[in-house]
Amino acid sequence: MTINWKNVQRLSSDVLRRRVGHAARQCTRSFSSAPGIEQRLVGQVAVITGGASGIGAATARMFTRHGARVVIADIQPSLGEKLLKELGPQAEYVECDVRKEEDIEKAISKAYELENRLDVVHSNAGIIGCVGPIDEVRIDEYDATIAVDLRAAVIAVKHAVRFMKPQKRGSIVITGSVASVRGGMGPHGYTVAKAGLLGLVNSCAAELGQHNIRINMISPELVSTPLAAFALAALAEGGSQSVTVDDIDRIVKQNSMLPDRLLTHLDIANAALFLASDMGGYISGHNLVVDGGKTAAHVLQAGGNHWSTKYMPMVAENGKRGL
Repeated sequence: MTINWKNVQRLSSDVLRRRVGHAARQCTRSFSSAPGIEQRLVGQVAVITGGASGIGAATARMFTRHGARVVIADIQPSLGEKLLKELGPQAEYVECDVRKEEDIEKAISKAYELENRLDVVHSNAGIIGCVGPIDEVRIDEYDATIAVDLRAAVIAVKHAVRFMKPQKRGSIVITGSVASVRGGMGPHGYTVAKAGLLGLVNSCAAELGQHNIRINMISPELVSTPLAAFALAALAEGGSQSVTVDDIDRIVKQNSMLPDRLLTHLDIANAALFLASDMGGYISGHNLVVDGGKTAAHVLQAGGNHWSTKYMPMVAENGKRGL
């Protein structure tokens, strides 16, 4: 499959501009509408990979509003600098390609150096990666998917623990997916990586509790992010199909257990805050699924066990050109 990357970038920018902006306004209203609300991360330091857009940016906003200093580690400097202007002096940006261990190490070290402490590491960066039937998967694309979606998290945990062990405290949060617990919720490489993250969380929780370090995962369903725009565009023939924020929201609503409520970045940022802060202080090794009950009800995609069998026909039904 040939992907039109310029088109994917345009789609991602559209999603980012409209949906992330909406989530930011929601976050602001949510925080400011409760006078005297207790700030949960005052004096703490956090680093967020993939923090310049989508879920990462929403979480950066949430953490700073709760008093944390945040290092935004991302490969998108223009978006990172734009977010810095919004968040002010509580935020820092460092360019970080999560495929490179030295970049992740640099970002985490930078966070520690802010206050000589490291309280929260949110490993959030991810890609959809290789798509298509298993017998057509290109192994080089599969390897690239694993490098970003799984290997990078292992590296982030490794370097986070190096700082957290001596201080005898810390919280690690990893962005997973409903694909971590159900087949048919994403492409094969992505699903393997997200399931691997769950194994990482379980394994590390067993080791790190003795050091007072907690590690948990958030597994959301499809939400309007640049990653979602890429996913649907990549599934379209030649990557040329037009996909809008409204399309993604319509797809989610039609496939939701809670049809009157759309999943937003704010929902996921709230989950991250809960797990990162003392509110989740006795929780470790947990996979917090944020899907409105879909996986609990064992709902799979209609017409087969591959996610595209439902999502792409919905796009086509909405007047778009299908596969």
